[in-house]
Amino acid sequence: MEECANRESHAKRQMSKRPYTKTGRLADVLALIQVLALDPYTRRSMEDITTRELQGPPTSASNWIELAKEHREFFRVNQETEHGLSLVARYVLPHSEGEKRPQLPTDFTSQLLQTAITLHDRQVAASEWWKIFIQPVSMILSAIIGAATALATLWFKEFCSK
Repeated sequence: MEECANRESHAKRQMSKRPYTKTGRLADVLALIQVLALDPYTRRSMEDITTRELQGPPTSASNWIELAKEHREFFRVNQETEHGLSLVARYVLPHSEGEKRPQLPTDFTSQLLQTAITLHDRQVAASEWWKIFIQPVSMILSAIIGAATALATLWFKEFCSK
């Protein structure tokens, strides 16, 4: 029982190290980046995103806040305010005091989306490290099976000739 719990906690730690490996995560991150980059309002509430912009919860997390917390490379989360979900990039753009922060330019938004795709691809590749052993192991097994078959054939011929 304890061993099973240890395996489960290890799996959770691995998932938190590689959040992009969760099923549907890339699509959720891309959708949230688009909303927060292009929406006229810099900060959004979870209710706004769930009911209006994205019309439902993410597929890879229980809610959009949880998803954003796992991706601090893109999102800011302030749970002390109602509209506490925002995109980090919008806070580094120059703006005049008292004015709304500008929407991100489309080329910058495109670069953020490409960055998310790259991070996803790297994490998926890192989580599938074991696949590099498939070809060598299959070659070794084929050689062993071939050698065993040849030896069995020789032994059988020798046995039958007596």
